[in-house]
Amino acid sequence: MRRERFDHLHTVRLAHESRAGCAELCREPDGALTVRLRIASAPCQREFLSGLDEAVPVRMENGALEVLLPWHEGISLGQWLYEEKPSLGRRRDACLSLLEQQVELRGKLPPCLTALAASPENLVVAGRSMFLQHLPQLRRWEPGMDEAQAVRAVAAVICQVLPPPKRPWPGGRIPEELSLLALRQKQLGYTGWDQLQRDVAAVPDAPPRRSSLLRAYARCVRGWLRRYGTYILRISAALLLTAALLSLFSAYRLHTREQDAAWQGMPRVGDQNLQSGEGGE
Repeated sequence: MRRERFDHLHTVRLAHESRAGCAELCREPDGALTVRLRIASAPCQREFLSGLDEAVPVRMENGALEVLLPWHEGISLGQWLYEEKPSLGRRRDACLSLLEQQVELRGKLPPCLTALAASPENLVVAGRSMFLQHLPQLRRWEPGMDEAQAVRAVAAVICQVLPPPKRPWPGGRIPEELSLLALRQKQLGYTGWDQLQRDVAAVPDAPPRRSSLLRAYARCVRGWLRRYGTYILRISAALLLTAALLSLFSAYRLHTREQDAAWQGMPRVGDQNLQSGEGGE
């Protein structure tokens, strides 16, 4: 029965093709869509087979391993972002649903499949959930791709679904949780689904408003003043005393100069010296 299912598929679109194999979108006789992978590389075939669940339809045809995978109905990520303009909370929830899907498929699909398929172009949204279409670029396959690589690949996609930390957000600023997520992804810090799920779940429903930021800064300043207020008062008192002494010294010097420059009278009038009494009677 499995071979008959392969034989009656009609190719709708060729997604990716290389020497290692190809990924196709196909239509079954009942009209349902499915993904068919043709894997030509023998090492890649062995890695796929070692991680595939027994329920996944497979066959060998002319030396190529063919694998059938489900197709998820929905709108593309770009269309969802453009038409619905989802809030930060909705984006977060969609990413969490994507991660739940990956955890459910753990042990049923090889990690290399997730790592090779993870890209914004392969994401679709249906209702409140987001799904990854398994259309891998097999030319990027490398031997020994593990779960950590799959997690990092999905983390990179999630960072593109959520607003980037460097882009301004209307009415507020990018939350610190997003900056942390982007930093860990950039540093290749994600190795397991649990850690990535925790960081995504920590993203708030909306960015903090500017008024909230001002209140946070005010609380920070008040705490700083409580901690260092005594020292600040002492330093301020010392500065005021120094300023007062300098002002008093300056006033004294000014008064002294004015006394030295005061008018000393008229010592001479014509040829008479008034101070010595010349010309007087």
